[in-house]
Amino acid sequence: MILELRSHMNGKLALQSGLLFFAALGAGCEAVEGTGPGTQYEPRLLDGEYNYVFEQWNQGTPQGHPAVQLTWQLPSSYRNEPFRVYAGEAGGGYGLIATVTSCKDGVCAYTDTNVLHGQSYDYYVATLDERDGAELATSEAIRVSVPQRPTVAVPGSIRATALDGAAFVQWAASGAERYMILSEAESGDTFLIGETDGTSFIDDRADNGIRYRYFLAAVDQAGHVSSLSSGAQATPRPDFFADIVYATADSIQASGFRFVTAETGDPIVRGDADNAHWRLEASGNSLLIVPRNGSTITAGTFTTALTCGPGSDANCVDIRVAPATSEFGSGAVTAQSGNTYVMRVTASDNRIHYAKIRVQGSSVETGGKRLLIFDWAYQLKPDEPSLNRITP
Repeated sequence: MILELRSHMNGKLALQSGLLFFAALGAGCEAVEGTGPGTQYEPRLLDGEYNYVFEQWNQGTPQGHPAVQLTWQLPSSYRNEPFRVYAGEAGGGYGLIATVTSCKDGVCAYTDTNVLHGQSYDYYVATLDERDGAELATSEAIRVSVPQRPTVAVPGSIRATALDGAAFVQWAASGAERYMILSEAESGDTFLIGETDGTSFIDDRADNGIRYRYFLAAVDQAGHVSSLSSGAQATPRPDFFADIVYATADSIQASGFRFVTAETGDPIVRGDADNAHWRLEASGNSLLIVPRNGSTITAGTFTTALTCGPGSDANCVDIRVAPATSEFGSGAVTAQSGNTYVMRVTASDNRIHYAKIRVQGSSVETGGKRLLIFDWAYQLKPDEPSLNRITP
């Protein structure tokens, strides 16, 4: 338990009404060399460390206050006595600022939040005999300097990659000890979702079909926090791998495809189904992706992966954002290995949704059935062109 006893007024050390104040360097108040009547009762190894206590951001600007964390070890002879903590501005007098009545694992602690940037403070601790109110011994005095508050560099080059049920956030190092990552959902609520000393973070609590905006703040060794960075957006969507459809002429029952929102749905439909978004057809030695029921498709772009995310090669190439509407057409396109095709489809909500298909390759089954093996991603959020990443 800690009993607070003082406050600052106008940058000067002041005591609340009725509390004891010692004049500058008054008799018995200098508290150096453990001057109490018994060194076996002396608080040992008094130490002080400056820290910054961060509270919140106000329109992106950090708010908080400086603090001095005091610690000391119990006297060699200890009978559950409480301790008095004294403080004063450097070179001035001491005042009683707190009484500490409990310690843990042989170490006592007190945090002085009534300090100001750019000033220094002297501290000592006294062991109190509660029977008669006498101080049995005092620690040596220490001085702690509170530096001017520095400006912490804001992290830059933030980017967010949309994954399946997650988002991968990256940024450039700014020399900070660690970074705080915040997420703002479409509801407008912003939450601190994690901290790291690296330059990337996976938000594995992001839901598919929800747009998130991510912000960063840098933190130095003393706890000073930077202003918030610019944001990067990502809208996670489901990824699916190694699906198979057959050429219509070989198996019409398994030649159609409809984008679904979850693994529980079966995307394979009849090639002539009214709800098929596309179907596979054969033309000579080629397989064609044929849009159905108002869907449109791009000509295709070579990529090295469906989605470039954590663990991808530095040279990974993917399709991240759907192109302009003018890039889509309703005609068939040849399915080429390594190509990604973006589709614009009408879903069951009668809204436009974007999807992408990456062809792994084609094959022929025993019996001569021609088939296409492909990966795909589907954006659950209507009218959202993001298929991987949005940068500011």
